Amino acid sequence: MSFKIERNDITKVHTDAIVNTANPLPRVGRGTDTAVYNAAGREELLKAREEIGVIEPGHSVSTKSFNLKKNGIKYIIHTVGCRYDADKPETVQNLRNCYSSSLKIAKDLGCKSVAIPLLATGFYGFPKELGLKIAVDEISSFLLENEIDVTLVVYDAKSYMISEKLFDDIQNFLDENLKGEEDGVFGSFDEVSMRRTLERHFNEEYSLELNREITSSCEPILGAPIHHKRAPKLKQAKARDISPIDVDAFIKQSGASLNFQNTLQQLIADRKLENATVYKKACIDKKFFSKIISNKDYVPKKQAVMALGLALELPLQEFEKFLASAGYAFMPSSKFDLIVKYCVMNQIFNLVEVDIILDSHGLNCFAPE
Repeated sequence: MSFKIERNDITKVHTDAIVNTANPLPRVGRGTDTAVYNAAGREELLKAREEIGVIEPGHSVSTKSFNLKKNGIKYIIHTVGCRYDADKPETVQNLRNCYSSSLKIAKDLGCKSVAIPLLATGFYGFPKELGLKIAVDEISSFLLENEIDVTLVVYDAKSYMISEKLFDDIQNFLDENLKGEEDGVFGSFDEVSMRRTLERHFNEEYSLELNREITSSCEPILGAPIHHKRAPKLKQAKARDISPIDVDAFIKQSGASLNFQNTLQQLIADRKLENATVYKKACIDKKFFSKIISNKDYVPKKQAVMALGLALELPLQEFEKFLASAGYAFMPSSKFDLIVKYCVMNQIFNLVEVDIILDSHGLNCFAPE
């Protein structure tokens, strides 16, 4: 189960089914409808549509994919929108029905993946922001209940846009907080270095105390000047005997408190959530989530940890502690990290919405591990 955004011609994606913005009558419409007919084979697809007849607004039907089968597409799902009218609330509900009925048909057909365009924001005149919000709501709701990969297909960068105010607010946040050169998704630090830095941070108090005790016996010697050529022979400093058992006990105790699995399970319990709710909101596969929970030595990649933090709807301080439990932190040189941080600070937890924000800033969406 996953969600992603792809800039492409919907007839060229590789999913089990694609959704077509169809004419309600059995005839070839404009825009996406024309592209689908041309790619699938106009005569064969039109004949199949004539057999179906009229499609009511908000309803969806399916046909074979004909020539599109060579692209791996098995089905075309035809959905019919309606013209936007601010004085008629039913037009909004009709658009919601287009998404929900299309996705349901894809599920009933046994599809593991489906590509869907941003519906009704062209010829039917739905405001882009409203059309996008409806898409986010309906796709998110569907993913909470169903295991399927959904791709939102946009033809070009101007085909959709989050609100200008939100875009400007995020850009200002990035301008104020982005430090150093951007070096990929994770900034200029790799994950291993970050984990080691955090481990040093968590062990700092213990290490300082240990160093003080070890060096205390050396103070008279260390306080004297030492010359390289005529340095006196130093007496052997008597360090405190450290039993391996003491070190093992410290590691075990610290590891238990910082264990990512323990932290994750405790947060789920504190919020009285079901495991399924969390991994579905994070767009994480059930088997992968089971691997995370059952293997105490396994730490998922940073994006998976972030997705789980968003699914748990953690406030910023708790989100940062959650990242730290897996050995990660927000990197000031990473635009990806800063956008996720902005979303957490502004309580934007819906992963589909976060992905759209990331894409609008030229970044890859969250990807399953």
